[in-house]
Amino acid sequence: MRGSPRFHRWLNEHKTFGPILSNWHQHRSVSSKVKKRGALCILASFAFSIWIVPHFWLKIALVLMLILLLQWFLRLPTVEYLADKPENH
Repeated sequence: MRGSPRFHRWLNEHKTFGPILSNWHQHRSVSSKVKKRGALCILASFAFSIWIVPHFWLKIALVLMLILLLQWFLRLPTVEYLADKPENH
């Protein structure tokens, strides 16, 4: 936000990222849809990293980081919308 007001404005006005960010800033929560997509992206990126890293000890470290990150991410509060209306987003 301080580094680039233009990028901050673009991000908050984006049709995909804007509602996610405003929901986080207002309620400190994410929707279940965002939580599912985020968990899948985390799993996919860590699986690729674990597959590509040549050292066994690095694989173990990545698995431990994956577990910690998923525990934190899945414990985030979830907000659900009653209807798919613009005022809910």
